[in-house]
Amino acid sequence: WGGDEEQLTIKLNKTTYKPGETATALIQSPYPEGELYFAVVRDKPLYEKVIKVKGGAPEIQFQVTTEMLPNAAVEAVLVRQGKPISELEPGSLENLAKIGLTPFNINLEDQYLQVQVNSQKAELEPGSQQTLDLTLTDSKNQPLRGQLTVMVVNDSVLQLNNYRPPNLVETVYAEQPISTRFSDNRPAVILSQMASSLAKGWGFGGGLSTATANTRIRKDFQALAFYQGSIITNNQGKATVNFKLPDDLTTWRVMVVATDGNHKFGSSETTFMTTQALISNPILPQFARPGDRILAGLSITNLTGEKGKLNITGTVNGGIQFSPGNANQQTLKTNAEAGTNAYRFPILVKQAGEAQVKFTTEFNGKSDGFEVPLPVKTFDVNEQVIESGRTTNSVTIPLNISKKVVPDFGGLDINLASTLIPQLTASAQQVFNQEKWPFLEPAVSELIIAANMQILGKKYGQNFSNLQLPERAKTALANIEELQQEDGGIVAYPGSRVSSPFLSAYTGEALAQAQNAGFSVNSELINSLKTYLTQGVNDPLKYDFCSDEVCKNQIRLNALIALDKLGEKRSDFLDDILQNFDKFDQVTQIKLVRYLSQFPQWKQEYNTLFEQVQKQIYVTGRTATLNLPPEYDWLNSATTIQSQGLGLLLTKNPQSTTVDKLVESLLNLRRDGTWGGSYDNAQALTALTAYSQTEATPPNFNVAINLGDQTLGETQFKGYKDSNFSLNIPMSELPKGENNLILEQSNQGKLNYWVAYRYRLEGNQPGRLNGLRITRTIRPANEDKVLKTIDLNSPKDLLKVTPGQVFDIGLDIITDRPVNQVMITDPLPAGFEAIDASFKTSNLALEAQKSSWQINYQTVHNDRIIAYSDRLEPGIYQLHYLVRSVTPGEYLWPGAEAKLQHTPEQFGRSASTTLLVSKP
Repeated sequence: WGGDEEQLTIKLNKTTYKPGETATALIQSPYPEGELYFAVVRDKPLYEKVIKVKGGAPEIQFQVTTEMLPNAAVEAVLVRQGKPISELEPGSLENLAKIGLTPFNINLEDQYLQVQVNSQKAELEPGSQQTLDLTLTDSKNQPLRGQLTVMVVNDSVLQLNNYRPPNLVETVYAEQPISTRFSDNRPAVILSQMASSLAKGWGFGGGLSTATANTRIRKDFQALAFYQGSIITNNQGKATVNFKLPDDLTTWRVMVVATDGNHKFGSSETTFMTTQALISNPILPQFARPGDRILAGLSITNLTGEKGKLNITGTVNGGIQFSPGNANQQTLKTNAEAGTNAYRFPILVKQAGEAQVKFTTEFNGKSDGFEVPLPVKTFDVNEQVIESGRTTNSVTIPLNISKKVVPDFGGLDINLASTLIPQLTASAQQVFNQEKWPFLEPAVSELIIAANMQILGKKYGQNFSNLQLPERAKTALANIEELQQEDGGIVAYPGSRVSSPFLSAYTGEALAQAQNAGFSVNSELINSLKTYLTQGVNDPLKYDFCSDEVCKNQIRLNALIALDKLGEKRSDFLDDILQNFDKFDQVTQIKLVRYLSQFPQWKQEYNTLFEQVQKQIYVTGRTATLNLPPEYDWLNSATTIQSQGLGLLLTKNPQSTTVDKLVESLLNLRRDGTWGGSYDNAQALTALTAYSQTEATPPNFNVAINLGDQTLGETQFKGYKDSNFSLNIPMSELPKGENNLILEQSNQGKLNYWVAYRYRLEGNQPGRLNGLRITRTIRPANEDKVLKTIDLNSPKDLLKVTPGQVFDIGLDIITDRPVNQVMITDPLPAGFEAIDASFKTSNLALEAQKSSWQINYQTVHNDRIIAYSDRLEPGIYQLHYLVRSVTPGEYLWPGAEAKLQHTPEQFGRSASTTLLVSKP
């Protein structure tokens, strides 16, 4: 408003109106005469009138229409008329016009539809057919033809967040602001907004139901029993739906939302149950690990009221067996009891994979059965030794296999080739096998790696089906889309609200490479990102952290490179960027030189700067290294500098001997067959993929593989047609003690080899201290008493607890120096289930102790807790969460780990231990 002295008061004769009614507006006029502009407005004027008025209380009547739903308002502009101003007494007139705006509410009762939903059976057995009768009427109970959306959902899942269908009338007819500006030869007046707007939209919940619900084996367990988005009622407002229920034994909630197509809405819900007289449910943990001993089984609920013999048959497959006896099937015959009772069967977990547990129950002619999966996780902690390289000679690798290794885990993997391809695929596989985090950089790096391998496979006719490249790319792209913001940029991790200009540019390069590989990329994702990158080129100072010319032009260059990859080549701002060349870090300098190579008008500057970079390459007899001091920033690691340098030389002279030496140097930067973090691996593999496409066709030659006095295999390489050979020997088949692995080649060829020996020592594993330290403490929830502390040494005694207890797990992350991008993982034993405090069903009386505020991100999985910190100064930091002890048994508990995202060789790990869950 311009001020109270300019406001015109408007009073309506009612507080709410229905369409069709006549409304009366009284205008409190300060003028004896005037000209009145009167209107009903929403997003535009819906009713307008200009009339001459006299007196202090003129009235205007108008008819309320459905167009005024919702958020209409009455506005009036009154302009003084009458005697000339010169004839008035000085000071008797404050202004020449007054303006008023007042909202009016329309009664929404008629906008509600009535929905009736009746399930033909209130109780029925799982797997049965259910029928729903649906009726739709208007607010006057008259039958109506309309559209229904029907959902049938496991009620226990919906209770996790108290989900209810949205009230679409309140949502569609929510208050919205109205702003009007008047302009004439009198002073302009701006009308203020109405009452604060009501946010539209609604949340929705969901989850995965693992509840199980003639002997028919129940195995189809679903959280969503039925969904149909559009069901049209007939002219009598009737509709019927039929569907088959899953095998869950639960309460199902039917939710129906209706509309008539004329902005009228309604909803309704009801429930029904799936149950039976004899009910069996599994007693199993959510997962297991090899070596776990589970006192598993089933609970049986007898609602028959009868007595008799109960026959139970259990069958297990897929790496688990009943113990003792190592059998896949066991039976139990006992007397049936009323109510619910548990029956236990000891199970030994032997191998990782997807196990199946099946139980059937028979009693007095009645039966029930279920079959459920039991995921068996691989060990989170194992050891590996990798030897790799390129040679024209034979290779001897000493191998010492201890008698203390676990015989059914690990072994020897041998990959040989006449090209670089196996070295690339092996490193790519290691990246793909790393623990998945919902962060941007790992997703983008995996996308780049998948795209590079796809391009390489197409060029040389190689089949990389074991890498599952299309699936990897699809997952990475989905993760990227989830992190894109409204401004088109991408945030570094979930929960962050500020797009990262550097990572967004990196994403642009990855999306371009994905398109080159033939992967399907969402065009909206690319277009929004290009808009963001363009803004970064034009106005890099919009970022709060960027205040100097170096930072500003670094953002510009990265954005220009990304836009170029996406098809928009620009040379503007290059003058400004070049002026900061000497102040840039080494990677940015090389990137700038590579970017200049595309523009003929910058040829002189390109040649000068190329020579400057080339002079900094230190060449030995076998390798060449860029003699530039790498910075601590992970974007400028030694691997990235070397990779960018190789890419630069490939653009100038790919046949140079220096290029081959740079390749050798880059390969030598690997540790255990990989370049550390996913970003370094993506940079290295991008450079080596470009190099591989310049290699000449390899010659034919033979290679024999010997371990001690045993010949493991031999192969003949023939150009690109037969250029790869792989061999896997499981641990149980490897000879114990010291032996030499010899790769002996005949003829003259360049052998690329990658040999990995993976093993796990028996018993609990000690902790590790490689730059970080992490300890784990266990205490009862809401208590200070510590039951056990696990540091670097494995505890001599296992941790004993009873089922149904709640514990506070605390991690202490200790660093003696500032560290960035810290990733924290705490694997759970299968006998514990983490408690997600965000669920509405959580017990609010039990709380975990407070975690350090520097822990930016924390989330719960069924087998682990993961957390993340952008930066930790020297000190001790805490992470806490709650767990509940569940299925009795003896479980391996791997150690907690903290590592740096981009230099994972800097890490700390606590010792592993054993958890015993048993009755008191």
